[in-house]
Amino acid sequence: MTDIPRSAPERSAWDVVALLDSIDAALPCGRSVDDLLEQVAEGVPPATDAHQDSCPHCQAALTELSLLWAPVPELARSAVRTPADLAALVMNRIHRLINDVWYTLQLTDLGTVQVAARVVARLARDAARTVPGVRVALGRSTAGRIAEVVERATRRHRHPNAAVGVLGRTAAIDLAIAVEYGQSVHEVAADVQRRVISALQDSIRLNAVSVNVTVDDVLY
Repeated sequence: MTDIPRSAPERSAWDVVALLDSIDAALPCGRSVDDLLEQVAEGVPPATDAHQDSCPHCQAALTELSLLWAPVPELARSAVRTPADLAALVMNRIHRLINDVWYTLQLTDLGTVQVAARVVARLARDAARTVPGVRVALGRSTAGRIAEVVERATRRHRHPNAAVGVLGRTAAIDLAIAVEYGQSVHEVAADVQRRVISALQDSIRLNAVSVNVTVDDVLY
């Protein structure tokens, strides 16, 4: 069969479909990529999942997979001719995507661009510290069960300050901050979210960024 050009949404859709057949890929937190993809495809989140709600790795994966899955329902209703080597091409791309979940991955006409999770975390901390009213910004939450999960995962990868989940061009960051006394805590936290998201989208060209802010202290 002769190869035919495919639009960007079609390529994204086939990439996600191929992921269903991928080998047991797991995030640093231990969750299966296949399980998260199934959740996205069904469109129904688990009834209760405290880990997933607070895990930056799961949040990044769910967002990235949701973006890739979006064109699938429409394509499923239309006839799409596929080239003979589609499976091999897609599997190669998917394996590159999940080969190292400690790096972002952007595929361009010139090659690939990868950014380490620790760099994403560093940029996030630096951006947070530029917000008026922020005295301290740490790369991970200092309280709760998720802090333990992130700390164990990042220690194994020798990045103890990289409280960030990345997959493809998506990132979810977990930040802990201390604000100056007299500041509006809610407004400062919201400013941190906006500034970190803007900084990462501008500097790394990420498609989706979410920022979880924990205010751990007020300093005089």
